[in-house]
Amino acid sequence: MSPEEQAAQAVNPALTPESPVFLVLHKDALRERIDVRVSRVLAREEDVLFLAQTDPPVPGDVSGAEAEIALLAEDKNGTVRPFGYAARLLAVRSDFLHEDMTIEALAFSAPKPGDFFETSLRMHYRVPVDEDMGVVIRLEGFEHPDLLDFSAGGARVRVAEGEAPFADLAVGQSVPFRLLFLGSGYAAGDGVIRSLLPAEDGGSATIGLFFTNMEIRDIRYLERMVARTVSSCRQRESDAEYI
Repeated sequence: MSPEEQAAQAVNPALTPESPVFLVLHKDALRERIDVRVSRVLAREEDVLFLAQTDPPVPGDVSGAEAEIALLAEDKNGTVRPFGYAARLLAVRSDFLHEDMTIEALAFSAPKPGDFFETSLRMHYRVPVDEDMGVVIRLEGFEHPDLLDFSAGGARVRVAEGEAPFADLAVGQSVPFRLLFLGSGYAAGDGVIRSLLPAEDGGSATIGLFFTNMEIRDIRYLERMVARTVSSCRQRESDAEYI
């Protein structure tokens, strides 16, 4: 067993009620596609874990399908990383009783000790941003977010303490975003915070966003613009070798 596998097996994240989780329904490494949906834990009953229905919803006709349930947890060094386990969708329940209300829930097989492994919630090339690139991000509630890098699946953004929503930032929180390519267009959706790193002086924080709830046209536009930006960056790097 590799050191990485040993470290992952030592992690046993607590799937407590209302804990935010990520439901990975599909991974296609060849096409760099990943279907990740945000959910939360409703309850655990012995070997069954109940999650809130996602948006878009998981259909009932995929019962029996395998999926990956992931959440952010600290590794043995105290670094927050995504860990997941392989689960099977047992049923889509339309009559689940939660807090005196009947809601739709997803019933998955619950994890056993040692099931968790370190995973990834993105499969995209990350593009570092410089001021000449003409790419900026808008986050709801923040006037001056600083885009550090981005990909077709997410972004890293620095936000300042003086911004109104700063004190309420939390992993799992969803923030509407608009990624603008100046002079071309934009892609919009929701950015789910999957990492949060405050600066040592407390004056700012770097948040890692996972893009979700995007229209198909926005997804395709963002993929095209990322590919174009990556190609341009690599061309500049190639040209620099001859200077």
